Amino acid sequence: MLKYSTAPLVAMMKHPEPLDDLNPSFKVQIKPLGNFKGTDPEQILATISAQIGRVFKDFVVAQAPTDVVISGIKAAYMKIHYSLQVPDGRTFPTTSEMWIVPKGDYFFMIGAGTRQDEKTGSRREIQQIVDSIKIRS
Repeated sequence: MLKYSTAPLVAMMKHPEPLDDLNPSFKVQIKPLGNFKGTDPEQILATISAQIGRVFKDFVVAQAPTDVVISGIKAAYMKIHYSLQVPDGRTFPTTSEMWIVPKGDYFFMIGAGTRQDEKTGSRREIQQIVDSIKIRS
């Protein structure tokens, strides 16, 4: 697990590729807490948000990091909006949602992306996936 911790544990899209639009996506990664050990998950998200804000055009925090519970574990959630430019030059107003779930010396980073207008997939569908997550000891 440690050797491959940069590759997602789970990665999926709603529609088969190629899709001539923004394809809703969902992924789960596991990362070592490292210097974040003992840090509130909201603070981890705030740090990640600051880094992401430098990358995307029109970046806006739609929901600041807030406490949530996933699979009985204290976690954090945030939502951001930005414009995603694809290689052919088109731009899609995008919503990304992120969850941080600490577990031992690691944390799960869960991320999902959809169109802001939800034309190709809804955030309700994403939430149903998140609600189904079971993390065991």
